[in-house]
Amino acid sequence: MLSVKVKIGLEIHVQLNTKSKLFCSCSTNSENSKPNKNICPTCMGLPGSKPALNKEALKKAMRLALALNCSFPKAIFFSRKSYFYPDMPKNFQITQYEIPIGKNGSYQLKNKKIGIWRVHIEEDPGKLIHKGGTIKTAQNVLIDYNRAGIPLCEIVTAPDFSSIEEVKEFLSGLISTLEHLRIYDPLNGSIRSDINISIMGGSRVEVKNVNGIKAVEHAIKYELSRQKNMVKIGKKIKMETRHFDADMGTTVSLRTKETEEDYGYIFEPDLTWIDLTKEFISDIKKNMPELPKEREKRFLKQYKISRSEASVICMNFRLAELFERVAKQVDAKLASKWLRTVLIGVLAYKNLSLRTAHIDEKKLIKALKLLESGEITEKTCKELIIKLVNGEKFDPANYVVEKRLKKVADKKELEKVIKDALKENKKAVSDYKSGQKEAIHYLAGQVMKKTGGRAEMRIVMERLKELLNSI
Repeated sequence: MLSVKVKIGLEIHVQLNTKSKLFCSCSTNSENSKPNKNICPTCMGLPGSKPALNKEALKKAMRLALALNCSFPKAIFFSRKSYFYPDMPKNFQITQYEIPIGKNGSYQLKNKKIGIWRVHIEEDPGKLIHKGGTIKTAQNVLIDYNRAGIPLCEIVTAPDFSSIEEVKEFLSGLISTLEHLRIYDPLNGSIRSDINISIMGGSRVEVKNVNGIKAVEHAIKYELSRQKNMVKIGKKIKMETRHFDADMGTTVSLRTKETEEDYGYIFEPDLTWIDLTKEFISDIKKNMPELPKEREKRFLKQYKISRSEASVICMNFRLAELFERVAKQVDAKLASKWLRTVLIGVLAYKNLSLRTAHIDEKKLIKALKLLESGEITEKTCKELIIKLVNGEKFDPANYVVEKRLKKVADKKELEKVIKDALKENKKAVSDYKSGQKEAIHYLAGQVMKKTGGRAEMRIVMERLKELLNSI
């Protein structure tokens, strides 16, 4: 797919999880709000209204710039970016252009470093709702200004990506970083990516407003294929802005690509210069939360789990938080295995995540403690986790007793069951002795059936081999 020279850059817009908007006191929580409810003269740009900067948004943006190894200027100011579009009632957006809050940063992937050109703060436009069609075919367009003025952080990367895999790795790492910084809420916030793509040194095409890693992957795949086909048939790729249609999996042309000069940036006269003093920056650094890679190093030292385990856990903020709480009461290696493989696997099968599922942590710990103490088998523990993911109300210890799921720990009892299984399945025994070694799995299945799945499979297999080899 990527045999030709490919250059990909990203412009990522992250909604900061502040309680109020960037330049006014309107609420950013529109979950239960009617359209155009959380608005005021300031975020609507009515005459006479004056913006006032949200200090919390500034601090959160600076945390992100620090996490991306950016340098800070001595002072910042805001500009007006002029464009006439229904989602921007002022006909300009208050943003940063000349002096961003952070620049010249970097993000380390497994095998290469990605340059971060800039991190800046800006206000979100309103939301357009296309009724009865797509962005191109809708008969009516509604506008909800609840989103207008919500604080965004824009991260602009260098065009250093040369594969879809690198883009996915970066976005996954960035989301983990944002959650560890506690500046982004994935349940109520959004991350939108503009993707700049060019092949073989050709013109740059921008694909606007792509939501989610999967959608970014599909948009890049389609756009690369389209550009390659254009080159094959001798057509020139023009510099343009395109829209990704997630339903169709295609990109469609919106307009020819504008340059920064087309926006007519001017200094925002209603906001002053803001000094970023050494004391202010020092305070931000002092209160920086632990980042994923720092947490990974600590997990290696503190919990003695493998690097691959620590890496997987720390890439998922909620999983890392859950692991730390569980590992206080259950062996860390056991917790690591069961959380990152069994729990996450069951959630994925159910199309859920740790964000959307409501796992009862106390019951989860009880289930893992039963396994750790040898009272239940791994099969039973998985059954308990499935019930937890399903949201069933039960006590793990009581359920195990009621359903007679306690592991067969009595050696004499298990020995008798195994010998009975051998007596009752002489053909399988004969097959094993004649070289059909897979017959042992049938015999193990019979033992598990007799014990109701309460025997430890490892012990059953070991004892079966001993008895079969002695016959």
